Amino acid sequence: MRVKKVVILGNIKSPMGRPEPYSWFVLTYKQGLEMNGIEVIGVDYKSNSLSQIKQTLIDINPDVVFTHLSFHSNLRPTHKVLQMQKDVKKQIGCMFIHIMMDAYKDDRYMGNVSDAFDMAFVSNYEILKRGRKAWGIPTHYSPYASLCYDEMAKPVKDLSFKEPVFTGSPHLHQDRSDFIKRLLQQMPLRIFQTQSGNDIRHRTPELSVSASSILGLCTGYGIDGYKDVRYWQFLGTGACLIARRFSNTRDLIPDDMYFGFDGYNNNDVSKVVEYHERSLKEDTTDMRRRAFGFIQKYHNCKRRIGDVLDVIENDKNLTKDSYNYRNFI
Repeated sequence: MRVKKVVILGNIKSPMGRPEPYSWFVLTYKQGLEMNGIEVIGVDYKSNSLSQIKQTLIDINPDVVFTHLSFHSNLRPTHKVLQMQKDVKKQIGCMFIHIMMDAYKDDRYMGNVSDAFDMAFVSNYEILKRGRKAWGIPTHYSPYASLCYDEMAKPVKDLSFKEPVFTGSPHLHQDRSDFIKRLLQQMPLRIFQTQSGNDIRHRTPELSVSASSILGLCTGYGIDGYKDVRYWQFLGTGACLIARRFSNTRDLIPDDMYFGFDGYNNNDVSKVVEYHERSLKEDTTDMRRRAFGFIQKYHNCKRRIGDVLDVIENDKNLTKDSYNYRNFI
């Protein structure tokens, strides 16, 4: 099939009242699809009832609907969401595609969904294996991507922090929280908490080039093939990133484009302190530019969503090695 019109059904509205979408999935899929010549219409999942969503989809009559909230039973009963999708499919014949990019080995629903979904794209190898078996639909590996930028932003004074910057929730995930507490005993941190009044994601490009260093701290390190969004979010905008490596990270990003460490123990606290001191003393301009150029070339959302479209339109198969950068050089 030739995809011309797409609906993204998800977190379209920012919870803090900002104009940009909240979800990284929405951001990257929207830009990637548009850069591949696709008409994209966003439908907010949380602020519309299922009956409203159903009628809106029928009125739009898209070729494909991408969604990432269908299995969130805390928002709506999953069986009612699946029934809505089945009704829409029956009436207009569109494809529904599930996107799962969280750090989970199992999704929130692991039953057969082949009558409501046509395909799925997931961001780690373990859910790839489990999803193919449970959902009964073609399921492909597709990790996070960077938004596309023609050039790095210019530094701004109000974001030129000398201390390391962490964006996210410092209290979520016990291992990360404990690591941040130990870091704070060694040096000050500048923390911008996600979904709070000081959430700064809308200024990511300026923050990346202005701050001396950005901390890439997450969870999911024991999940095969998972990679945190911060690699693409910050290296893709020219940050000096100090990040804990995930498994197989070296297959996607060369070591010399960021400062990497391998755990959350006391030794790694010392490494982070050392790396940050280097970011203050050394000229990191070359590393930043190389990282920006590399991520923008090999891991941008235009290319990544182009792969997704190839799967849908041309039956391309995405494997574990599809994003090994050595295959592109």
